[in-house]
Amino acid sequence: MDETDDRTYSWDDRMDDFISILNHNVKVSSDSNKPVSNKIFLNVSLLSSLVFLFFVKHENNDNDIFVQIKDRAKNIISKEIIETEFNDWIRNFQPIKRLLLEYLVIQENDIRITHITNLVEKCNLFFEEILKSEKLMHLIPFTATFAIVHFTVLRESLKLQTPNFGISEFKEIISRYKTHFINTFHQFFTWRTDQITTKTSISNDLNSTSLFTFQANGEVKDIIGNKTVNYFAKSSNDQIFTKVFDLIKLRMFTEAKADFIKMVLHIFSLANFIHDYEPSYNISWPLSISSFWVGPYGTDTFPDGSHNFDDNSKIFYNISEDESGVITKIKLRCGEIIDHIQAFYEDGRVGKKIGDGGGTEHTILNLDKSLRYIVAVKLMFGVGLLGTIEFIFNDGSTTTKFGKLHQLHQITGSLQIGPFGEHNKFRLSGVMGGGGKIKTKNDYGENVAHIAFKFQHVDSI
Repeated sequence: MDETDDRTYSWDDRMDDFISILNHNVKVSSDSNKPVSNKIFLNVSLLSSLVFLFFVKHENNDNDIFVQIKDRAKNIISKEIIETEFNDWIRNFQPIKRLLLEYLVIQENDIRITHITNLVEKCNLFFEEILKSEKLMHLIPFTATFAIVHFTVLRESLKLQTPNFGISEFKEIISRYKTHFINTFHQFFTWRTDQITTKTSISNDLNSTSLFTFQANGEVKDIIGNKTVNYFAKSSNDQIFTKVFDLIKLRMFTEAKADFIKMVLHIFSLANFIHDYEPSYNISWPLSISSFWVGPYGTDTFPDGSHNFDDNSKIFYNISEDESGVITKIKLRCGEIIDHIQAFYEDGRVGKKIGDGGGTEHTILNLDKSLRYIVAVKLMFGVGLLGTIEFIFNDGSTTTKFGKLHQLHQITGSLQIGPFGEHNKFRLSGVMGGGGKIKTKNDYGENVAHIAFKFQHVDSI
């Protein structure tokens, strides 16, 4: 970290800088060629680098990485948990922090071995205490951060060849962390879904003297993320209204899950810590936690705020989903808007076509598992449909912007999905969506109305 840098040295900054050093040291992928923000750390032990980055006071930010979790997790965990449980665990961690800081000034090798042996014992016991917590699933951001500390201490123990600790013991601890995260992730996602509440009022008064007999009002609210969508409709039918309602809640949940995964994504690379000692060792994470959808997005589900759904009568809600995998190419047609989009997968599998309009055809070719893949997508909506789309690749390059909304007032929402993590460790692996039509007297065919994307950790396939 350059001490002259005036930015806030955040939780993400510290974690990304450390992972850059780890990847450079173990040379696990092409990402190891990514520049490290301060190359001085490449000349000291990995544990010393971690202590400097995570705990040593910096000019513009004197909070260590565990204190910063409280702010970083505010849209993931309930405020009550952050202010109680997190404070308790930060306080309980202080003896380990003191040992870590002391390690920086120890020069004699025999004293270092004794010190690391003590740290290994303290970290192992601390992990055991975490597993006993009644709030275990809420502690995931804390535990994921501690896992990086714990594994760096264990790696230093391997390097110093301390007594009674070797590869087999390290792999056993990796296995325990993997089991812990798999179990608690599923519990957390169930809890997180319940934090998105819905309220509706739907009526169909046949005796009403009003021109419109159907009236609907509703609200979807993400309690943790503090997001709300309010909606009103008087010309849609109740079946469509219910579908919109479900899609908004789904969209809010997938966004929450993506934010959660972005914070804990480094746990998927825990095997990197023993790469130098057993390069073939890997961890197979279930796709249910190492991949996630984002969306579906459409003018009726996005953005947050107030919506009038009287304009959705041309949306079909014929949403289809691909079986995820390695995408090898994407075809689309577009003119003023996106007419259709279709993904193609390994082994010749063809994804479902979203939309069925005309327009000029474009093809994104030469996508694969590890060298060239999509890490982010930019979307712009207008005229009730998907107006433009642009793809970003793992090397930072982009496609052209497909589609073009020619009138500014037609743009109803825009966003970028991804990349998730500085090291582009998630690839686009699936597409789902549904069609709709422009509200005109002429029939221009079915275009893209809803779209969602699945991202998968690059080590998962």
